[in-house]
Amino acid sequence: MAMRHDDLTEEQLQLKRAYERSWENAQRQLADPEFRAYLEASIERVNSSSAPRTSREEFLAATEPVDPE
Repeated sequence: MAMRHDDLTEEQLQLKRAYERSWENAQRQLADPEFRAYLEASIERVNSSSAPRTSREEFLAATEPVDPE
């Protein structure tokens, strides 16, 4: 069920706007052929790397949450 804007707190609205800006920026960047090629090449380098891998749990344990502000 979709929430109405007037049902959201100011903090929730700010977070929603931040998510929307992030999504719009990602879509714009992915539409750029040069950036897309760079991103795909970077992903391929990571996927073919022989560097040790960390599990999801190990990564999350070593990562601080992002401050939304």
